[in-house]
Amino acid sequence: MQTLNIIGAGRVGQTLARLWHARAVFQIGAVCNRSIGSAQAAVTFIDAGKAYDVNSFSRLPAADVWLLACPDDQLQTCCVDLSKVGAFNQGSIVFHCSGALTAHEVLQSAQACGAQIASLHPIKSFASPEAAAQGFEGTFCGTEGDAAALAVLESAFAAIGGQCFAIKSESKTLYHAASVMACNYLVALQETSIQTFAQAGVAREQAMAILQPIVSDTVHNIFSMGTQAALTGPIARGDALVVKKQVAALSAWRTDYAHTYQQLGRVALTLAEQRGISEQAAYTLAQILGRES
Repeated sequence: MQTLNIIGAGRVGQTLARLWHARAVFQIGAVCNRSIGSAQAAVTFIDAGKAYDVNSFSRLPAADVWLLACPDDQLQTCCVDLSKVGAFNQGSIVFHCSGALTAHEVLQSAQACGAQIASLHPIKSFASPEAAAQGFEGTFCGTEGDAAALAVLESAFAAIGGQCFAIKSESKTLYHAASVMACNYLVALQETSIQTFAQAGVAREQAMAILQPIVSDTVHNIFSMGTQAALTGPIARGDALVVKKQVAALSAWRTDYAHTYQQLGRVALTLAEQRGISEQAAYTLAQILGRES
């Protein structure tokens, strides 16, 4: 069984290590955190490994595989520091789980030591390691990096229920932006809607109650029917008069929200055109939404 050292055993590192230990995928070695107390807490959660703090890099045991799970802005420095103390060698595999950074951006010092490098990004909320571990089965994981590293790591993720798929290293920023828009910005969009309801005199609690079923139904429809079929509302109907009134009302209150409405409306209009609204309706809506015809 290959050995695994973890540097920065936070929520992601703890979750993965616990699953790999439980399923005998890796033998957990060093669990290294900023403080020995947090490292020991991680060891307790994982139920394996030995705790170290960040001042112990030169004393860490050897390992076949290294997971650098510290914050994104510390990954490169962490890798350089480990490289300087000879942590990596020709047979090492070094990887991180950042969704925003490629392996080569931050792990090149390990690669210079002869290590194979990669990144595997689980598209999942890790707010609670306990819950994340219980619900990891079926998690999609975006992968890029050296083929030799990916051969080992994709097998390790598959063993705990991960579903790996390849992404282009040069386009990883777009990959991560897609996840941000789908998840984080969905939250922001609901907040925008709630504030707009409030401006119309609807209390926040009432707005939340109104949104819950229609948002849930819409999400279900997107993934069961596709975006084109799931689109409803005035743009889908080609109802330019309603859209014009809404843009005007939003503009009179908050121009930034009006611009958001128009920006998303232009995407909705493309879907509506694919659905077959009339050319005249599409032209009129394009003018209202600020899209060149």
